[in-house]
Amino acid sequence: MSVFQILAALFALFMIYWVRSNQKRNHLSKIEASLWYSIWSVFIILSIFPNLLIGITSTLHFARVFDLLVVVAFMIIATLNFYVYLKNKKIEQKLEELVRKITINKTHLKD
Repeated sequence: MSVFQILAALFALFMIYWVRSNQKRNHLSKIEASLWYSIWSVFIILSIFPNLLIGITSTLHFARVFDLLVVVAFMIIATLNFYVYLKNKKIEQKLEELVRKITINKTHLKD
């Protein structure tokens, strides 16, 4: 086992701890926490046993397992980035609506 594999597994264990502490503070629902536990558990398994991906790598015609992991990571990051963008737009619209309501209420109070 390489130093990188150990560091990756320790990082994932830390992230599991962080998910647990946020779940205790009610910042994450049980479903969200379960999703994150699953993601970090798979991360630990793949960091300790990277040979599990060799079959998938050859089937998809990637030269190395690392190349497959980089492509998958970019896909996940792009998806999460788009999700955050949509959430941000939704919050922006709600905030704009709230500011309009407050402004209208203040205008009516002055009259």
